[in-house]
Amino acid sequence: MKRRFATAYAVFCTLLLVVGCLLTFYFAYQTGIEETVSMLCGLAVSFVFASVAHELGHVAFAKVADMDCVYVKCFCFKISLKKGKKHFSFASPFADDQTQVLPKRGGDMVDRAKKYTVGGLVVSGLLLLAVGTTAILFTAFGNVNYAFWGAVPYTAYLFLLNVAPLEYAGGKTDALVYVGLKKGSDAEKTMVAAMEIHGGLYEGKTYAEIEKSLYFDLPQLCEDEPLYAVIAELRYRYYLEKEEFDLAADQLNRLAQAQAYLASEEVEKVAAELVYMHALNGDLALANESSKLCAEFLKSETLTAKRVLAAVASANGDSESVDALASQAERVKTSEYVVGVRKFEQMLLERIVENAQRA
Repeated sequence: MKRRFATAYAVFCTLLLVVGCLLTFYFAYQTGIEETVSMLCGLAVSFVFASVAHELGHVAFAKVADMDCVYVKCFCFKISLKKGKKHFSFASPFADDQTQVLPKRGGDMVDRAKKYTVGGLVVSGLLLLAVGTTAILFTAFGNVNYAFWGAVPYTAYLFLLNVAPLEYAGGKTDALVYVGLKKGSDAEKTMVAAMEIHGGLYEGKTYAEIEKSLYFDLPQLCEDEPLYAVIAELRYRYYLEKEEFDLAADQLNRLAQAQAYLASEEVEKVAAELVYMHALNGDLALANESSKLCAEFLKSETLTAKRVLAAVASANGDSESVDALASQAERVKTSEYVVGVRKFEQMLLERIVENAQRA
């Protein structure tokens, strides 16, 4: 029922967008060719600027909440973190816009998450207010500016689409996440716990050094809920550091079973961890089978890739390759900029080196 209402609301907003564009085009066309071109330019600019402003709102409020932006995609642009550095690149304009952040510290996470969540809405609302007010003022003083009127429909559409607390096929709106944070809904409780864990990692703690309740005193989520995979991965790493391998394997199997709901890069990471676990168990046949699903990832210059390959080399009794991979890991350690994660990866790699030396 809720999904049907969300679909109906999205259709309603789309109809408003179409009607708004047609009306502004009609009045501009009735006025003249120059005004029509001006209106179309305003509309085109709004398609870019409205989405950019929305995502930059999240980025700005994340900074205020002491969070670091690790990925942002808006319109056909994206900034992502690679090897510890942020890189600008182009992206498909048809892909969903999104911003991903990591807390730089723990504490006050609910309030900080609320600030980050409403950032896009606040900036989108201010942009709509500015564009609409300017268009009205120009018209009131007898000098209609069709560039501003052309920008109003899509700016309003993007704001209205996100201001309603609904869940579309592509995910929850900012307003729905905010409501969930305020009410303490299951998914948002898990999100806050995951953010607290990441805040601890950013401060330099490893997974097992972070309060256990943040991993386990949580509601049960469905597999298709994105936070299900997030918390399962964090639990896997917690158990791995504790050397509770049966429990770690259970969490990894949960991730593998939920791969239908994971992005392709996340599936690769899960496959890499399967290679690692099979190697620890000495099952090289299964490790080789899983490695086919993450061949490109294992070629990457990251600590995780080096650790997984070192585990395979150790299982093969190749201590020279283990030492070589440990040296390579030392050179690429800055690719992992989160201090706690870096310490965790180095800890696991040191265990592999020690086991290889004892063998």
